[in-house]
Amino acid sequence: MKFLIFFSTLILILPPSCEKQEAKKEIEIKYSAQTRGFKYVLHLKNNILKIDKNNEIKEITLNKSQYSNIHNLVNNIEFNKIENNISTDELAVDRAIIGIFTIKLKEKKYTFEFNHHKLPYPIQDLLNHLEALLN
Repeated sequence: MKFLIFFSTLILILPPSCEKQEAKKEIEIKYSAQTRGFKYVLHLKNNILKIDKNNEIKEITLNKSQYSNIHNLVNNIEFNKIENNISTDELAVDRAIIGIFTIKLKEKKYTFEFNHHKLPYPIQDLLNHLEALLN
């Protein structure tokens, strides 16, 4: 009988806490661009935003309002319409820096390869917004 009461209580307590953890892990964004003399890495996971610009690292914990703002920006981007824009010709002669953008949204994951200096507008706007949070 004690086991049944304990088990029932456990079931009632666990689902709300699991939902809270899932909400935090809803969006994960990673963007990196690197060459021999240049490094840029932006990473948003849970509510921690970290940027590494040539080994100058900045990190913040986002509040609910900031995270909600990012969530709205991301939901307005049509990832299925965005295309890779890097060419092997540009990479072969070091005319472009390859940028790799990965985003996980709940159960979906998108990965793109871009010319770091020619990012699609929605991606550039998102990265600018994230970087502005650190200044």
